Amino acid sequence: MTKTFLVATDLSPRADRAVQRAFRLAGWLGADLMLASVIDEELPGEVAKPLAEAVELRLARFAASVPHSGEVAHDTRVVAGDPAAAIPALAAELGVDLVILGVHRRRSLLDALRETTMERIVRHTTRPFLLVHDTVDHAYATVLAALDFGPASTAALTLAAEIAPEADIHGVHALHVPYRGFVAPQASGGSAAPFRHDAEARLASWRDCHPLPDRLREVAIVEGAAHHVLAERVAALTPDLLALGAHGRAGAAPSLLGSLANEMMRNPPCDLLIAR
Repeated sequence: MTKTFLVATDLSPRADRAVQRAFRLAGWLGADLMLASVIDEELPGEVAKPLAEAVELRLARFAASVPHSGEVAHDTRVVAGDPAAAIPALAAELGVDLVILGVHRRRSLLDALRETTMERIVRHTTRPFLLVHDTVDHAYATVLAALDFGPASTAALTLAAEIAPEADIHGVHALHVPYRGFVAPQASGGSAAPFRHDAEARLASWRDCHPLPDRLREVAIVEGAAHHVLAERVAALTPDLLALGAHGRAGAAPSLLGSLANEMMRNPPCDLLIAR
């Protein structure tokens, strides 16, 4: 079946990278692409109609300006509403395989007090999404996947392999040792040994149960908090795509998306792919 991607843009320079990456991925994978923008639903009709027409024209012109856009089947859609509800609703209506977004404008005070529009969009959709942070002047060369061997992180890894067909893929599993100072040392390997053995057994079972990408070079099991372990691996590998699994129910409390996913969305070190 032909895949369908949805890229949401507010027509600001921040969103240009998302549109360019969307066309690039759609071209590689033979996917259809929908470009969407949202206008305020509270506008009176005599204002909303010409505004929607003007936005649709700008979308079409922007799409035409992207290199090789003529080789990608694409369309535009302008919808009225709140972006946090309208974009997930459109994604569900179209049955898209991937939602592509640009990074949000940083506003330190407001960001500390409330969710960004981008976070609200992500929280209300069940679809995988790609947050485009970097310039689109290269194909993805290095992918880092944060793995807990569950369905969400496995889905993120599989999708990352699809959208980065030439990249080297590295996996990392953060090994959490609870109450480390209170655990009795083992004869060999220290107090973390039982937890490491358990993680290695789960890794072996996971490899046996899933058709993993051939380009998965390694899965490092590193002791420490997930945030710290991931930061260290990002610094060491300098990936251009980071793949994560998100947990929790779509539309539920923000924390149920997963604290790691929330933190990475706020401060992505590179392009970020998240799947539920």
